[in-house]
Amino acid sequence: MRMKKDILCTGLGIAATIGTKMFGGWTPTLNIVIIMMGLDLFAGFMVAAAFNNSPKSESGAADSKAMFRGICKKIMMLCLLAVAHQIDLVLGVDYIMLATTYGFITNEALSIVENAGLMGIVKSEVLTNAIELLKSKGNKSE
Repeated sequence: MRMKKDILCTGLGIAATIGTKMFGGWTPTLNIVIIMMGLDLFAGFMVAAAFNNSPKSESGAADSKAMFRGICKKIMMLCLLAVAHQIDLVLGVDYIMLATTYGFITNEALSIVENAGLMGIVKSEVLTNAIELLKSKGNKSE
């Protein structure tokens, strides 16, 4: 039992070290984008599994290939954030990753709102306007 705990702790330590190197530490915006990625995956799954209204499959029902593609997209988004951080380091700036993060937060927020619409939840004008404001803020940072 002790050996399993040691292996788990070592693995988590290595993952944290790699994450810190790739993303330059854990920032509030990185935290938000990762939470929103999870919420978007969950919302997309609910649209497909519970509402059978997914535009990602012909039947509208849950499809493992569509879910796998979604997960692959989220992984690629994290890769792009890592690339943006490395570009920041090379250029000696600190806004490339931030602008990229704002863009992904906007993208995830729009997707969550779209999924809510597919569930039959009325789209909120206040929420849509806030997303547009965030989108314009991200465009200014670029």
